[in-house]
Amino acid sequence: MTRGNSVQILIPVEEASGIAEARRRVAALAASLGFDGTTAGALAVAVTEAATNIVKHATRGSIVARSLEAGDLRGVEVVALDNGRGIPDLRASMRDGHSTAGTAGNGLGSLQRMTTGLDIYSQAGKGTVLRFEVWQPGARQPGAYTAGAICLPKPRETVCGDDWAVLAHRDRLILFMADGLGHGPDAASASRAAVGAVTRHAGLKAAEIMEAAHAVLRPTRGAAAAVAILQESDGLCTFCGVGNIAASIRVNGDARSLVSHNGILGHQVRKMQEFQYPFPPGAVLVAHSDGLATRWDLESYPGLENRHPTLLAATLYRDHLRGNDDVTVVALRAEGSPRT
Repeated sequence: MTRGNSVQILIPVEEASGIAEARRRVAALAASLGFDGTTAGALAVAVTEAATNIVKHATRGSIVARSLEAGDLRGVEVVALDNGRGIPDLRASMRDGHSTAGTAGNGLGSLQRMTTGLDIYSQAGKGTVLRFEVWQPGARQPGAYTAGAICLPKPRETVCGDDWAVLAHRDRLILFMADGLGHGPDAASASRAAVGAVTRHAGLKAAEIMEAAHAVLRPTRGAAAAVAILQESDGLCTFCGVGNIAASIRVNGDARSLVSHNGILGHQVRKMQEFQYPFPPGAVLVAHSDGLATRWDLESYPGLENRHPTLLAATLYRDHLRGNDDVTVVALRAEGSPRT
């Protein structure tokens, strides 16, 4: 299972002290995962490079990091995002010696060598989002789907009232998201209880999973929630939502919003109704809580849907954050079409 809430951290980077803080906090995350010295050292250098690039080229931005797992192996995903001038030529920027800031120009090239899955999305005048992974040594098998997420608390809150999970069960993948009513520890308890119920009932149908979460949430303040079940064999997405979790599927440049019913899981639910949508290879599913504004359009981000889903989630977070609530954005793509 991939789960985001409890291990995702946000570090503002505006000056040299922010670079040091990003390195320290991500190093602490690596230590908690049992990284060996060599792997932890590579991660620390990579985070330093990413944060330094923010200060040099954009003045300010953020580092977001979370833990990853693949079987018994553990990794860390790092996202660097800013609203700077962007990178005019990504291919040139990856070459050692290329610089637009009068430096040695080794940053992006060294990041590519030290990390796994380096991916960058940049638009002139709008900023850059960069992500990479660093893993403990060992083999990992690619899956039929790739997921990425941003899940962060309301400013000045210490815990996020949202939670999410992506888990494989037999021949299908389940994406679940919950937004606990309000924010703070009570909202977090509700959303985590809902994720726990989904984990225990992963073999059920979408509406039955929601019923199980509904029952578990009765003693809590309740939550908005949605579940999407992806079946690789038939190329379908079965969706069931209650409350204000927004979700859409994009296929070949066309977007379709998914249907949720009004209500609060755990308290008042009018109906649990499943809807099915085509989800062929290359399709992208985006779901988010109401901490993100709903008026975004991937047409404004040419090529973003073909980048790693974490870049998609992070870019929408950067540009459409409401700023007055917890926020979760999860993106998931069915693999099978070439990335560009």
